[in-house]
Amino acid sequence: MNIVRIIFMALIVFVIQVTAIHRIGVAGCTPDLMVILLVSLELERGPVLAVIIGFFLGFLQDLGNASFLGMNVLAKSILAYGVSRLGGGLLPENVLYKGFIIFAACLVNDIVVLPIATSFSFGDMFVSFFRFSILSALYSALLGVVIHALAGLLPRRAVRPGGGY
Repeated sequence: MNIVRIIFMALIVFVIQVTAIHRIGVAGCTPDLMVILLVSLELERGPVLAVIIGFFLGFLQDLGNASFLGMNVLAKSILAYGVSRLGGGLLPENVLYKGFIIFAACLVNDIVVLPIATSFSFGDMFVSFFRFSILSALYSALLGVVIHALAGLLPRRAVRPGGGY
């Protein structure tokens, strides 16, 4: 996938995340579409390109909340590196596996973000993690499974043995 498509997808996901995703919230928790996009993009990438894409996605997300500028850049860069190292083409191409990766990525994202967002108040971090983070990660994983299952139904381009389409 070329860089123009990645930028275009990131902008579309950002606009949906900021404008419409709060309408489908459950118990105050909403799915994190940026993490779903990050996991979808990074499973087949090398670590360097993954961190660059994660940095871009985190910066884009930080533009939506400038009070904690840099927090999502750090979180998404760490996630991108971890997902790219974990994916590496060695793990199964299963939709449920991708859902598990999205769930774990959302939890790691919140573990990185919550200390800064709660001003290192351990009580607030604990409550926020168990009240919002786990449900949001589960919601994101379920939505990611649905998206990956639907994407798997789309027809793919066939590549001829000579290399052309």
